Amino acid sequence: MKNRFFLALSLIMILLWGLKDLAGADYPERPITLIVNYSAGGGIDMAIRALAKRAEKILGQPIVVVNKAGAGGTIGMGALAAAKADGYTIGAATYSSMTMAPHTFDVPFNPLKDFDFIMAHGRLIYGPSVRTDSPYKTLKDLIQYAKANPGKIKYGVQGLSVPNNLGMVYLAKAEKIKWEPVIFKTVAEEVAACLGGHIDVTVSDPPNVLPHIRAGKLRLLVSLSNIRWKWVPDVPAAKEIGYNFAVESWTGLAAPKGVPQPIMDKLRDAFKKSFDDPEALEVMERISTIPTYRTYEDYQKIVEAGYKENETMILELGLHKSQKK
Repeated sequence: MKNRFFLALSLIMILLWGLKDLAGADYPERPITLIVNYSAGGGIDMAIRALAKRAEKILGQPIVVVNKAGAGGTIGMGALAAAKADGYTIGAATYSSMTMAPHTFDVPFNPLKDFDFIMAHGRLIYGPSVRTDSPYKTLKDLIQYAKANPGKIKYGVQGLSVPNNLGMVYLAKAEKIKWEPVIFKTVAEEVAACLGGHIDVTVSDPPNVLPHIRAGKLRLLVSLSNIRWKWVPDVPAAKEIGYNFAVESWTGLAAPKGVPQPIMDKLRDAFKKSFDDPEALEVMERISTIPTYRTYEDYQKIVEAGYKENETMILELGLHKSQKK
């Protein structure tokens, strides 16, 4: 009797394992939705669309990109976390949305538990830019004016808990100055506001401001990251001129937690191949994104480490949600 029980149990386990392997055999059978948590036309959006265009050829089904911007990227990531874990909804997984925003306000997801990562595909760097007719020729000029005129300088960002804003907070703390953030839903609105004279500074990444820098309309003052912008090599990084900080971010792709492993394997394989495609890399280079591949395991470690490190930083800056009255 006991032998029969164990034989039956073994057969059930074999059957279940076989069904698990078959779970993704026919995947995908219909179009896949890809949620981008920032606005259409921005650097993150354009890079992901370039990858999706190649991945859909490998997977054999269309990948429909849907933009859900707002709240520092957390609206789109909340929608991704809430989606059915069947492989037909995937999305952008941005480092700042997972490692910074949750410490400054309540978000509709758990960044360490609600996602299965597909890969990371790019590093994001930032810097403040002003109009070329601005009196601020250098960062020093801007800081001197801010010291003499507290609260007068207004700069645009996509949220308070994003790397570019934290960089500006670092500068203000280091120089004992006060300037005011203005929050925009989209980076296009932010840059337009700067070009139109409604704000003094736009604090953005290369894809969104380089066209205007090259056209002679904007001037980069400093790189807030630990490297110079290779497209504007004469402008220093903050650390080069005496500031002891650097902010940057990552962008990647994820699925809701619980997607069957065979489907995740297909997604990871398809997007890795799309990243290796010379045309996709050429698009990312053209839009001034820094293509940097990391496996899903590596990106998981980056997010976990960043979550802890950024909580410490946000507490030091007095921006943690626990410190708000």
